[in-house]
Amino acid sequence: MDVFDYVSDEGQVVLALCSAFALPENLSERDAAPFTLSEWNELEKSLESSSLKTPSELRSQSAEGLSKELRITGDEAERIVRLLARSGRLALELERLFSRGLWVVTRRDERYPTRLRQTLKHQAPVVIFGAGDIRLLGKPGVAVVGSRNIDEAGTRFARAVGEKAVQARMAVVSGGARGTDRIAMDGALSAEGIAMGALADSLEATVRKPDVRQYLEDDRLVLITPYAPNAGFSVGGAMGRNKVIYGLSEFAVVVSSDFQTGGTWAGAMEALKGKWCSVFVRNSENSPKGNAELIKKGAVALPENALNEIEDLAEWMREHSQPEPTEQDLFKL
Repeated sequence: MDVFDYVSDEGQVVLALCSAFALPENLSERDAAPFTLSEWNELEKSLESSSLKTPSELRSQSAEGLSKELRITGDEAERIVRLLARSGRLALELERLFSRGLWVVTRRDERYPTRLRQTLKHQAPVVIFGAGDIRLLGKPGVAVVGSRNIDEAGTRFARAVGEKAVQARMAVVSGGARGTDRIAMDGALSAEGIAMGALADSLEATVRKPDVRQYLEDDRLVLITPYAPNAGFSVGGAMGRNKVIYGLSEFAVVVSSDFQTGGTWAGAMEALKGKWCSVFVRNSENSPKGNAELIKKGAVALPENALNEIEDLAEWMREHSQPEPTEQDLFKL
């Protein structure tokens, strides 16, 4: 793999500004913390309305010049200069990253997943690290999410959804965590299908696992993370990657959710509010309370006892997706 086939010159500037990747340990976060998503969105607006226009033009500017051109404070301008000063180190680390079979793209790069960009828009991660064939991210996908601790019925349901997705020529998109995520992904991979994993844990550690490596080499699994490839798990990271799961998917299936608590509930509510994709929820007498409440919030019921009767899961979901309300519907008595 060639670095410039993935991350352009513009992208490398964005990577330097928005990721902790290759950040020297002696450069404190207080001196040069990478830009957050919201901070970059604001800086990007300032850049587009200035005479500089593109990120690569930031390299040739002094802090004083940046402050004037972008109409930002002197401290913010100094922060940009410090972050961009590590371009040599960044280039070396990128070569090492790609030599290990990993890759990175930014929102400025052509290979950035189209669906993710179009669905999440300004909420799409600025930087994505990954492993596996990046082209797999363009395939139609169904997200399968749920609790780590899952009952026997939920286990059967998650695995069946994974298998049904393969039959419908869809990839399973999930977080790779213990419980629902792995069960659904295993169901798809065992059926000779494709899986996409959006990780909230170390990408570097995950790809070293023998079974994961084999699936990556067989072009049946692609892994991505919006965090540095060596970053460990955090609750905040898990919440942040949830939007990536929904953003990559045409449909989503919630297998089990607590009520008003936990990452599954929060992610599903965010997806419903943002209308990122059609959200379906396992519906049965014994499904958790959160499932029923999500249906009340606008998710679509997917009857547990009807799943086996569905011949084409993608077609069924398209037929049962909630249509956008029309003006007539809004005022109908």
